[in-house]
Amino acid sequence: MHLLRTPSVLTFVALLTVGRAALGQTAAPPSTATAVPSNTSAAAGGEPTLPDVSDPLLAPAPPPQHVLQSWQQALTLVRTDSASYHNARLAIEQAQAAARIALAPSLPQLRGTAILTHHLLEGQLDVPATAGPPPTPAFTQAIPNPSTSFQAALALTVPLFHPKDWYDHGTAKDNIEATRLTSRDAERLIVATVANAIVAVVTNERLAEVSRSSLKAALSTLDLTKRRAALGAATALDVLRAEQDSSLSRSDVVTATERLIEAREALGTSLGSAEAWGVTPDIHIDALSADAQNNCKTETDLLARSDVRAATASVGVADRGVKSVDYAFLPTVDATSQLTYYDPNSAINNRNLTWTIGGLLTWQIYDGSLRYGQQDAARAQAGLAREQLRETKRRASLEVTQALRAVQVAEANLTVSSRTREIAAETARLARISYMNGSGTSFDLVNTAQQLRAAEIDLAVKEFEVLRSKIAALLAMSTCSV
Repeated sequence: MHLLRTPSVLTFVALLTVGRAALGQTAAPPSTATAVPSNTSAAAGGEPTLPDVSDPLLAPAPPPQHVLQSWQQALTLVRTDSASYHNARLAIEQAQAAARIALAPSLPQLRGTAILTHHLLEGQLDVPATAGPPPTPAFTQAIPNPSTSFQAALALTVPLFHPKDWYDHGTAKDNIEATRLTSRDAERLIVATVANAIVAVVTNERLAEVSRSSLKAALSTLDLTKRRAALGAATALDVLRAEQDSSLSRSDVVTATERLIEAREALGTSLGSAEAWGVTPDIHIDALSADAQNNCKTETDLLARSDVRAATASVGVADRGVKSVDYAFLPTVDATSQLTYYDPNSAINNRNLTWTIGGLLTWQIYDGSLRYGQQDAARAQAGLAREQLRETKRRASLEVTQALRAVQVAEANLTVSSRTREIAAETARLARISYMNGSGTSFDLVNTAQQLRAAEIDLAVKEFEVLRSKIAALLAMSTCSV
């Protein structure tokens, strides 16, 4: 990664003023002073300036297709476009539909049927004569007669004793709550993803700015070194060293710009967009943690975390699955009634209508050991759910511990990085003065500039790492709602 390990060129006054712009402090514009003679003295306390330069790579990164104005806008976009958010919501609807399906066998069933029958092959029936009264002669008729018949029926089944179906409906309702808790945890993760994506964009904006400032300083140093070489005050090695440093700085600018674009694309993805999203410079990044807290409720007990509660609910659902198979060994009882219309008349009562009522007892005595296999599968599923609960508790506990420790470590690193940057800035300033007054070497110039460059980048990363760790610590013990 060139941004963190390659040497930078001379970093002049403008770079020294770019410290915490990403956290709301506006950096002063870079100096554009013209070159001064190499024998300028700093005895009076003034610091010599470097030549002004221009280069296409010094232009800011291309603007994003969309700009995020606020945290609330981010949540609005998530609710509208995020696939993860909609998947979580659809999972709840799916669980509710499953509960309705489980209830259906416990409710009365009304079924209508209609049959129209026409016989294509008819026979003959000889009817003998009768003596009467009145007497009838013998005759022959086609059978069946009539050859077309119609039958319609309404059948009503009322469940009277269906313990397994009743129990499964209760299980399905419990599963709705488990799915709702899982959805809450998904929303917590969505909030974390969006917050981290915003921080990543601002961080990469800052790093891209530092890389451009460093390139400008490198090009300015190269120009000055060439002038000194023309006057005999610098060697060809000094020029080559400055050219090498400016070349590496160019590479850093290209890399930083690409990472900024990738961060914008990642933010767009977290918002549910296929296009890149940037962040407005007016957004208060240091208030992002407070904004996220408005949508998240901090829990005091680890067991109240949404993922732990969801895993606990899943154990309850799995245990009910074992009990459900036990109810499958019991019989079921239904009340039945059927109203049937016949044309021609029914042979049962010689009328068009018949109406029956009855009771139906169904008992599956042996099913080829199917239910025993279902019991084993349900017990294994319950065991898996318990192991998942234990793993979720362990993971949640470790996550909270690490998140709280990460805040302390990030703040300590920021303090060290800030002091390191101050030392590197002063060292680079003194090396610059010595070089421009002819008493320093180009090696000292490039080496101190490298240290300052690394310190600037490290400070920018550490500043946002503090914010990132605070957001992670907040979300580690929170229940969020998008």
